[in-house]
Parts: sequence; C-alpha cells; structure tokens
Amino acid sequence: MKLTRVVEYGILFETGTPVRFTFVRNTESSPYFGSTYQQDIEPTGIYAIHNPAPGDLPRGWVRGQMFFDNPLVIAFNERDNAVYDKYSWKVALVRTFKTAGRKLSRALLEEGYDGVVTTFGDYETREIVALRA
Repeated sequence: MKLTRVVEYGILFETGTPVRFTFVRNTESSPYFGSTYQQDIEPTGIYAIHNPAPGDLPRGWVRGQMFFDNPLVIAFNERDNAVYDKYSWKVALVRTFKTAGRKLSRALLEEGYDGVVTTFGDYETREIVALRA
C-alpha cells in the first residue's frame, strides 16, 4: 500500500492528520459492475469527491462537509495509473487487510481509520470513502 499526501485547493490530505473538506456525491445508487471497477472488493461506506466550489449540481447530487480524525491517504494506483487493476487502491487494501467489502471497512475502523482518501500524483484526490456510514 503506497501512502501519499496531497494539498488540494489548500486542504492537506495526509494519513493520520485530521481534515475537514467540502464534498460532492451522488445519492443515487451506482449500477453494479462487479469486478470491472472492483466493486466486488471495495470497502463499504459513503463515497464522495473533494470539491470546494461545485456550482450547480445535477439532480441526485449533494454537497456537504466531511471530517476525518484519522484518514488513510493512499495512491489510487501504486503504478501511478488511473485504472482499476492489480495495483489499484482497492486491491492494495484487500492484500494488506486480507478481507474485502464490509469486513474490510471494519478492519480499517479497527486500525483507527475513519476514512480512505485516494490520490493521483502529487496534486489531486480521487475517490474518498467515509467508513462510518
């Protein structure tokens, strides 16, 4: 698992550092694609995107504030790709914690993490998961 840190729109995302940020998220359920986007192994929780000034949102999307006391901040992909492959953050977590889905979320919470923030390069966040859903 590749730990990272990033400052995006003036907000520091770093493992173990409390963070408050504005998010947007789709409240409508995504179609289930199974292994295509690794939904079959991903941790459960509220998935969001960091966006401090989203403007007008499409129907079904909401904005709000999210706060993590102890986020786990990791690379979206260990090979600096933006794809779901054997080097993705979801596979890295499954490999590290030896479990998936709801049990993976519980394992992360037991380790003291309340959220997962994925990053791409040194400059942006990608998927964010609030584990206490």
